[in-house]
Amino acid sequence: MIKLSKALKDPRWFVAMLWPFVLAVPYLSGIPRPSLGGLAWRQELAFAVLLVLTSAFLVRGRKNNEPIVSLGIGSVGLIITAALFIVWIAASMLWAANPYSAAHYAFTWGAYLFFFILIRIAALHPRVLRSSFYVLGAVVWLLSLSCLIEWLGGAALTDHLYRTTVKPLFRGFSGFGEVMAVTIPIFGALSLALRKKRQAAMCAATALVAWLVTLQAFQRSPILGAVAGLVLLAIGVAAMRSCRPHGFGRAGLLFGGFVLVAVAQLLVFRPTQGEDFTLLDRFKTTSASEANTGVRLLYWGVGWEMFRAHPLTGVGANNYEVAFPIARERFAAAHANSSLLGLNEQLLTQYAHNEYVQILAELGLVGMAFFGAFCLLLVRTFWIALRNARRPLPALGAGAGMLAFAVSSFASPFSFRWFGSGLMFFFSAAIVSHYAASAKHEQRGELKTSPVRVRLAPVGALAFAVLMMLGAGTQATNSLLHAFAQSSKSPAEAENMYRLALRFNRFDAASHFDYGSLLYRQRRYSEAVSHLSYAVAHGLNTSTSYAALAAAQAEAGDLNASEHTLATASKAYPQSVFVLVRHAAALARVGRTDESDRQFAAALALDDRGARGWYQLINFDIDAALAAAEKDSRLAKPGELKPQTAVFVVLKENERRLNISPNSGWRGRVGSIAN
Repeated sequence: MIKLSKALKDPRWFVAMLWPFVLAVPYLSGIPRPSLGGLAWRQELAFAVLLVLTSAFLVRGRKNNEPIVSLGIGSVGLIITAALFIVWIAASMLWAANPYSAAHYAFTWGAYLFFFILIRIAALHPRVLRSSFYVLGAVVWLLSLSCLIEWLGGAALTDHLYRTTVKPLFRGFSGFGEVMAVTIPIFGALSLALRKKRQAAMCAATALVAWLVTLQAFQRSPILGAVAGLVLLAIGVAAMRSCRPHGFGRAGLLFGGFVLVAVAQLLVFRPTQGEDFTLLDRFKTTSASEANTGVRLLYWGVGWEMFRAHPLTGVGANNYEVAFPIARERFAAAHANSSLLGLNEQLLTQYAHNEYVQILAELGLVGMAFFGAFCLLLVRTFWIALRNARRPLPALGAGAGMLAFAVSSFASPFSFRWFGSGLMFFFSAAIVSHYAASAKHEQRGELKTSPVRVRLAPVGALAFAVLMMLGAGTQATNSLLHAFAQSSKSPAEAENMYRLALRFNRFDAASHFDYGSLLYRQRRYSEAVSHLSYAVAHGLNTSTSYAALAAAQAEAGDLNASEHTLATASKAYPQSVFVLVRHAAALARVGRTDESDRQFAAALALDDRGARGWYQLINFDIDAALAAAEKDSRLAKPGELKPQTAVFVVLKENERRLNISPNSGWRGRVGSIAN
C-alpha cells in the first residue's frame, strides 16, 4: 500500500485509494432518510467530493503542459460514444416532464466517464493499479462481513434513525448483490494470474466471500449475472492459452470453492428469522405466474408502450416513473384481459427492472444507438485485450465482471441507476481498456494530446465536479430536511422543514406528497391539492396516491376534479377493485349514477366480496363496515381488503367527512346493485 502523503501529491494515487469507499457510503448509519425516497445522493455526493479534490490536484499539479494521459484509439472511441450518449441524455431535459431527473442522470453518466478516464490514468502506473485492487478488496470484505453478521444474527442490520420501516441493508437488496457479482470474476481472475501464493489466496478468498454474500442477498438477477461471469472466466481459462493460470490445480481449487459455497448456501444454510423460503425455493418459483416475474413483465410492457409513443426521443432520461401511468393505460387498453394489470397498484414504480428497456423507453432509438455503439466498442476492446495483451487474464476477469453486470441488468431495477453498480462496471471497463492499450496493436494508434487540451481538460473537469457536488448537495439537503420534517414534534415545525426542503429541490415529488399530506391533515385542502397533484404527475402515481389526491380535491369542493382524478386512475389500474369502487362513489356524488352503476358492476365482476367490502368502508365508517361484514359473509372485512395502504387513505378521508352524511343517491343506487 502507498502512504497517504504520496496519494495527496499524486491524484492517480488519490483516486485509486479512495474510490472503493464510495461503495460503502449507502450503508452508513445515522444519516436521516425520509420514508419516501427521492433521487439517490449519498454515493453521488461522496464521489463528487472525490472528483472535486482530484480535479483540483490535477489543475494544481500540472507542469509544463505535460500530457495528462495518453490513450489508445480504442479508449478514445469509448470516450466519444459515451460522451455522445451523455449529450443526448442532457438534451432530453428539453422534453422530459421532470428535467431535474434527466439532469441527474446526465451528471451520473458524466461521473462514470470521468471515473473511467481517471482509472485509465491510474492504471498506467502498476503500483497505483495494485493499490486500487487492495482497497477494493478491503471494502468487499467489510461489506461481506456486515452481510454475514446480518444473516448470522437473524435480524436486519438497518438504520433505525428516522425510519418508519425496518429493511435489511444487505440481504434482499439487489444493489448490493450486483456490486458483489461484478467483483467475483475480477478477484477470481487475479487469484489465477498472480505469482505470489499469499496474494493469490487473498484474492481467491475475496472472490469466494463475495460469491457467498451474493447468494445471501437472495436476488436472482445478480446471482445469474455472477454465474455468467464465472462461466466466461472458466471458458477463457480453459480455451485460451494466454489465459492459463499458474497451475491448473489452483484453478481447480478456485472453481471447486465456488461450487462448495453454492451447495452450502442451497442445502445447509437455512432461512433466518422472518424468512420462509430458501434460495432454492426462490429459483423454483420463477415463472410467468409468479408475482415478481409478472411485475417485471408488466414493467417491460409499459416501457415498450413508452417507446411506441416516442420512438426516436423517448420520454426523457430518468422519467420512466413520470410517464408510467399514461403508458400503463396504453398497455391496459392493448391487453385488456391480461392478469398483469392487477399487479403492484400500491407500490411506487421507479425503474423498468431492465436497463435496456428503460434506456429505449426514456431515450428512444437515438439514445439506444449511442449506448449500443459504446457497448460494441467495449466488446471490441475486450477482444483486443484477450488476443494481444501480454497478460490478458486480469482483462478476462474484468470482462467477465462486465458480463455479470450486463446479465444482471436484464432484470435488475438498479444497473446504471445505482451509482455503486455503475462504478464497478466502469472500473472493469477501464481495466479492459488498459490491457487493450498495452497490446502492440493499440500502441501504434496512440493519440497525442494537444497543449490546449492539456490546459483546458483539468479546468473543465473541475467545473463539472463542482456542479455535480452542488447538485448532489442540494439533493442531500432536500432529503435531510424531508426526513427532519417527518420526525418533527409539531405540524408548524414540519411545515417549515417541508418548505425549506422544497426550496432546495422543488422538483422532488416525495417532498411535495408528504407536505401535501400534512396540509390535508390540517384541513388546508386547496393547498394540499397543489402539492399532491404535482407529486402524482411526477412519479408518485400509485392507486393510493390518486385516491389521496381525489380526497383532497373533494374536500376542497371540486368534486368534478376528484372524479377526473379517479377516472385517470381507473384507466391506469383497470383491475383495481379499490379504484373502481372509489371511482363509482365519485361518479355518484356528481350525479352520474348510470356510469357509477357500471363502474361498481365492473368491480363486482372482478371480486364480489372485495367490492362489497370497499363499498361499506368508503361510504360508512370502519365500525359500521366491520359490523356489516360480520353479519354478511358476502362482504370482506376491512382487514381483508387489498391494498391495505388504501384502507388507511379511506379512513383518513372518512375522518374528514364524519360530519357529512354520505350521498344518499350513491348509497341507494349502488346498494341495489350490491344486493
